[in-house]
Amino acid sequence: MKIVLLGGGGMGEIALKDLVDSGVKQIVIADYDRAKVESLVKGYQGQEVEISAAFVDANDRASLIRVMQDASVVASAIGPFSEYGVKVLKAAIEARVNFVDICDDPQPTIEELNLHNEAKQADITAIIGMGNNPGVGNLCAKYGAQKLDEVEEIEFIWVHPAISRTGGAGVLHAIGAFSGDVPSYRQGQWVDMPAGSDKEVIDFPEPVGRVEVFHSGHPEPITVPRYISVKGVSCKGGIVPIWIGQEFIRLLSYGLGGAEPIEVKGTPVVPREFTVSLLESLLHRRGKEMIGDGQLTKVSRVIVKGKKEGRATSYTYDRIGNDWEAGIALSVGAQMLARGGMAEKGVFAPEGCIEPREFFQELNERGLTILEKMMTEHYL
Repeated sequence: MKIVLLGGGGMGEIALKDLVDSGVKQIVIADYDRAKVESLVKGYQGQEVEISAAFVDANDRASLIRVMQDASVVASAIGPFSEYGVKVLKAAIEARVNFVDICDDPQPTIEELNLHNEAKQADITAIIGMGNNPGVGNLCAKYGAQKLDEVEEIEFIWVHPAISRTGGAGVLHAIGAFSGDVPSYRQGQWVDMPAGSDKEVIDFPEPVGRVEVFHSGHPEPITVPRYISVKGVSCKGGIVPIWIGQEFIRLLSYGLGGAEPIEVKGTPVVPREFTVSLLESLLHRRGKEMIGDGQLTKVSRVIVKGKKEGRATSYTYDRIGNDWEAGIALSVGAQMLARGGMAEKGVFAPEGCIEPREFFQELNERGLTILEKMMTEHYL
């Protein structure tokens, strides 16, 4: 089994550790910053693994194809996916190699799904959005849907701490998620909702507590209705602590998430780049002082509503804690694909080709536990 891992950032580093811990014998980690991945590789010297670093330029198709050669699976953590998701997948199709990524942006998700026939013709399986959100949450939705006779609505909720290992990349993703119009699925049709709208207050277990969440731009409403018969799918997200989430939404309402440059004393400045730099610098310098340790926990929830044996029934799935990282799910998905567990060819979201129980077992072996709660109506 040879797995080529693209991207040596935060999620790539986590995926690499899980691949090594899982006993994968041959790994190539590639990045534009070769010195970075060479440093990562040095950390595994002396272990029984053949691991090497390589250079790759995600803007150069030939460079991508060259590093993908002879791989059992290519696992991509190269972002932002709005820029690189489709480019990397197209290279994998041309290289005829199975593929997994953690694409978490709606538009490139659509574009990647549109490559289904090309991937099928190349005789490969590509799983996109195989992270935590999307990814594990999608499989929770599938698992809950399998327990119901009729599925009416699926709600995805994610809450992210203001400080995380992804740094500026996380801030940039949040800006995209809470800007413009975002996809939702209502009454059997895809619709656009204003990002940051329809505020809802959710009570999560401590130490998270009460959190404000809003419509956010994520792929789940796009992919889930393709594989699960359901009337409505929504995705809401929030940032903890609440006051930082509120200020973040306010900044974006002022236009500070814009992608078009503005003139500042004769110098063109992209508002969202300024916002990323400002917040990253502020949180890096004063993060713990501003926030406190109790508001740094990640939590995700999936609620599947419908009917079972004629009664209104819902299943809620919670993932709590900062060990829930996209890089772990990327590694698990890549290994399952390398073992030949998925026979269908083409491009799929996780819920389109993975059996939840098998995936959850892999997570359990890593100490990751999903909490399930069922509620059903009762007659007096």
